[in-house]
Amino acid sequence: MKILFVHPSLELYGADKILLYLLQMLSPKHEITVLLPKNGTLVEYIGKISANINIIVSDKLPIVHSKLKICDYLKLPFYLRDSQHLFSKYQFDYCFCNTLATILLLFVPFSKRKVLYVHEIIASKFLNLGFSFLARLGAQTVICVSTHVKENLFFSKKYFVIHNGIPDIPECFIKNKIQSDGKIRFVLPGRFMPQKGQWFLLSSLEKYLGEYKNKIHIDLFGSAPPFKPELYQVLQNEISQKNLQDTVSIHNFTEDIWQVYERANVVLVPSLMADPFPTTVIESLMFSRPVIATNHGGASEILDDSFSKTIQPGDELAFAEAIKFFVVNQNLLDEYSYKAREKYKSYLTSEKFKKRFLDIFQTLR
Repeated sequence: MKILFVHPSLELYGADKILLYLLQMLSPKHEITVLLPKNGTLVEYIGKISANINIIVSDKLPIVHSKLKICDYLKLPFYLRDSQHLFSKYQFDYCFCNTLATILLLFVPFSKRKVLYVHEIIASKFLNLGFSFLARLGAQTVICVSTHVKENLFFSKKYFVIHNGIPDIPECFIKNKIQSDGKIRFVLPGRFMPQKGQWFLLSSLEKYLGEYKNKIHIDLFGSAPPFKPELYQVLQNEISQKNLQDTVSIHNFTEDIWQVYERANVVLVPSLMADPFPTTVIESLMFSRPVIATNHGGASEILDDSFSKTIQPGDELAFAEAIKFFVVNQNLLDEYSYKAREKYKSYLTSEKFKKRFLDIFQTLR
């Protein structure tokens, strides 16, 4: 079976990683082509999965994102035309448009069946209505990564929900140990942008942690968005202005998730926007790390009080109290870690994900 995947980005954040896992699932039995907007890190990783995956790069894909200017919107019809010409010699059995950013490619006639894989929660009702209308009009099947994503869309009653999962690592590498200095170490991985909660975290530390700041250390891993590279320095300045240099360290994004989670006792996911289904949370549970997260978005569908603490978005006091909980109750860390790992093994492994995905995929034929 010939399957086309259209993907809008080239990094290794959530939706990018899920694409790689889908390719690992399907490439052994199907003829896969991946359409990308340009070369980048993701191309290298796709090549490692299978040399038989065909990669097509086109810098004229009609990709939709929030930073488009008026002149970019005017180019979209021409990019659609170019995409039709590009694929005039191809015919696929399925086309998977991965994320709403690729939604316009649903209207390029290069496959018998078009599937939209939605990883986003759209805050704007106007934009949401537009995307929902296009999804309903152009896709035969819509798959959402969480119930929150599905319920955010209009006309979504018949859409499918498939919770993601990720490949496991050997259990011998995931012991949750407190460092020799006795400090509880927290890690916050993610884009450096206010919506992801780094500034919220700093404000909470400054206002409510008091002497507890001497009993913890927090590592921030990530990078600024491509359209706002200055946010890296802005975040660094914020740490200095709040005199948190001894409590908070900032690190560049790394593809090696082991470097992120091995130094953590607890993982922070304090996103102020509703995250669709954070891969960060799944990775944390795989590494047997308890999580402190905001209780909206897809994360709330898999977290419970036996291995996590959830707070209302923007509640700085509650966030600080959740951090203090793990400082005061270090004796509970092993229990929380064990239950986090059990949640991962019971529901969020790549094998569980594969079964959920293939169960739906079989119905599409």
